[in-house]
Amino acid sequence: MSPSMSESLRLSVAARLAKPYRLFVTPTGGEFEAWCRERPGTAVELVVSALALHELVAEPGLPLTDLDAVQAYAQQQFAHYFGATAQRFAIAPWRLGDAAGASALHGLDLTALRAQAQAARVRLAAVRPAWATWLASLPAATRAASGSVVWHEGAEGALTAVVIRLDRGLVTGLQSRRVQSLADLGGLDEGGPLAVGTPASDLAPQPGPVAPRPDFLPRSARSSLAWPLAATGALVLATAAWSAVDSHRALDVAQAARDRVATLRPSPAPRPAVRSARAEPAENRSAVEARALLAMPWEPLLTRVETAGAEAKTIAWLGLDASAGRGELRLEGLTPDKLLALQLAEQLGTTPGWRQVVLSRFSAAETGLVGQRFEIQARVATGGGS
Repeated sequence: MSPSMSESLRLSVAARLAKPYRLFVTPTGGEFEAWCRERPGTAVELVVSALALHELVAEPGLPLTDLDAVQAYAQQQFAHYFGATAQRFAIAPWRLGDAAGASALHGLDLTALRAQAQAARVRLAAVRPAWATWLASLPAATRAASGSVVWHEGAEGALTAVVIRLDRGLVTGLQSRRVQSLADLGGLDEGGPLAVGTPASDLAPQPGPVAPRPDFLPRSARSSLAWPLAATGALVLATAAWSAVDSHRALDVAQAARDRVATLRPSPAPRPAVRSARAEPAENRSAVEARALLAMPWEPLLTRVETAGAEAKTIAWLGLDASAGRGELRLEGLTPDKLLALQLAEQLGTTPGWRQVVLSRFSAAETGLVGQRFEIQARVATGGGS
């Protein structure tokens, strides 16, 4: 495997397993490309500025039974209000209980954002409206209440505010307004909004009532984790097989050269041709490892790793090493609590085909990383047994 291919594979796997950062983006969008170049092999959830969005909440009682119906309705409404330009809008529908709505992305090029992430080996995990990400981060009691919450951006004198109307936890209204100050917002409950958020707010999701989670990424692109992981596995197999072929050819050339040299030297007695004792084990190892990689069940294996990390929520994966010939796997990650790492190892140990799963290392994280670094080692079943 060439160094460039090996590095590309490492970054792709690291991005697939990484816990996404959250990055606030504005209509300029230029900050995202620079961010990606500095962080290859990571994952990101984009939090989109209200300046790049149009919002819609459907009238109650409409027969919008699923997200496809909500999206079709929203496209018609945006086309009615914004004309032909609405055809270029990316639409993120949402539906929760009897409430439904959609956001339209007009100030950013979604195709360009996805291309920038792909070029830098960054996994684009989600592209969500800022108001929705912030709403999911509010305390459970606030999200379950009735009243208004306000997300706002900009400086005093030129604010963009999104007023979110809640009715016992359901979003029944979304309205973007340009105001001089929050005091200029009319129609709010007496006493003001229940909560106010800005791009500087903590946007980590909190437990509690479910909030709308609109996402501008095509639903088909995030319907399954298994196929992207299978593609990564296929890349592993292809590069390993190519490496084995190169190794085999190089050994054959070296053996031929040794045979030619041997014919030029007189020998006191005929000696049987003997293949290099050193070359044979190296060639065999490459061939065995290539066959083992080809037989490795990459799709269920990597899907299980990613699912386990997602269930743990506070686990951030750093890397994965595999030896297919020996059926060994080594995972590295970050966690704020050793107990979570132990529970994760126990969880993986109950997975069919996994055995001897142990938490082999636990130490303080390096400078620049938050949490405790851990390492899990395991034996996993391969296609040819382990």
